[in-house]
Amino acid sequence: MTAQPLDRSPGGILAWLDRRLGRREDESRGALLRRKLRKLQPKTLLARVVIIVIAPVVLAQLIVTAVFYEIHWNNVAGRLARALVNDVNFIIAWRADNPGDQNFRWIQQRAKDDLRLTVTFEPNAVLQRQTDTDPFSFVEPTIKRALERYNTRPFYFDINNEDDVLIRIQLADGVLQVVSPLSRLYTNTSYTFILAMVGTTLILLGIALLFMHRTIEPIRRLAVIADNLGKGREVPDFQPEGVLETQQAARAFLTMRERLRRQVQQRTEMLAGVSHDLRTPLTRMRLGLAMMGDSPDTAALKGDIADMERMIEGYLAFARGDGDEEQAPLDIGALVEEVAADARRAGGAISTRLEGNMKAIARPLAMKRCLANLVANAQRYGKTIAISAVRRKRWIEIIVDDDGPGIPPEQREDVFRPFVRLEQSRNPLTGGVGLGLTIARDIVRGHGGDLVLLQSPMKGLRARLRLPV
Repeated sequence: MTAQPLDRSPGGILAWLDRRLGRREDESRGALLRRKLRKLQPKTLLARVVIIVIAPVVLAQLIVTAVFYEIHWNNVAGRLARALVNDVNFIIAWRADNPGDQNFRWIQQRAKDDLRLTVTFEPNAVLQRQTDTDPFSFVEPTIKRALERYNTRPFYFDINNEDDVLIRIQLADGVLQVVSPLSRLYTNTSYTFILAMVGTTLILLGIALLFMHRTIEPIRRLAVIADNLGKGREVPDFQPEGVLETQQAARAFLTMRERLRRQVQQRTEMLAGVSHDLRTPLTRMRLGLAMMGDSPDTAALKGDIADMERMIEGYLAFARGDGDEEQAPLDIGALVEEVAADARRAGGAISTRLEGNMKAIARPLAMKRCLANLVANAQRYGKTIAISAVRRKRWIEIIVDDDGPGIPPEQREDVFRPFVRLEQSRNPLTGGVGLGLTIARDIVRGHGGDLVLLQSPMKGLRARLRLPV
């Protein structure tokens, strides 16, 4: 099939644009509908399992109920209505064969005692109304079909107060009226069936919810334990429980925890050895230079050794991370004031603002290092610094603003990469080794939070830290 050439006339181009725009509009509508459907989906596993298990049961019961009522009203109710119409026809035939008031009074008595029917006759009367059935009624269409099928005379019927049904039949000499209790047209099996269906549904639903809750609860506990591990908190041993798949996931989690512990222990031991191996030759060099006396050459070498020690400390701090420090209750507000006081002693103009309860569970030394890195970064490039800490619903938000030159938006994520500096000279007087923000974000994410850089209202850089509580 070959593609048709594009009509390059103005009308052809407009038609092509209309087709393209229409297709895009249809696609956007389809995407919007899919998003709305996704929003309607339950978010929890329990709700989805309830729908998966209960919805087919309820649907099946509705189908069974519909089939039952179809059979019930077409057969049972139809037969009862036919029996009532036959009784009316019998009364009409008996009256025709046995005329006279005395005989009619006997018919009335027998109909009342044996058939539960109240029979009256209006001489020379004529039917004035036609029957309008209620489309939402189950009984009226059944009576009407029976009267139309098994009665050849004009008729009218009405249901009085949902208790009795009134039937009027046009005869040659008047109108015969028959009042029958409505209970003759239906049985109590319909109510019994509804109660049985509702009762069994509620019982099955309660049992299903109980079992589903017991099945899902181990998954919830495992999610909480995994979240605590991700935040660096101590996770005690626990017994895997629940269904087989949940137990397998719990055992895999315990195995992963042991592997992480071994990796952290091996890294800590390796860092201790690296720290010792690196500091030993530097110490010998520093002692050798001290014995050589003061000179321009030795002063330069001493400066290089100091730079090497500073860089090694930065690299080790980054590699060490939070170490094995335990989490403990921490007053974030007091920590902010402490970091601000240290920065003021170094000659910075810093203001602080605290709102709400600042209590949290965190690693004190790690969080102090994180805030100190942020304040030091702001102090290095700005003259005025503002620190605010606000308690939100689910986290504590700490913001560090400065009036420095800021960072372009496209480079704000790059500065979180290890050893990345926007100032490429590597001069310690104009910047660090490129690990301050990396260490700060690593610490915050180790606590389950996050750290981002934004534009500050002070025309500089804003560091926004969110710590979950």
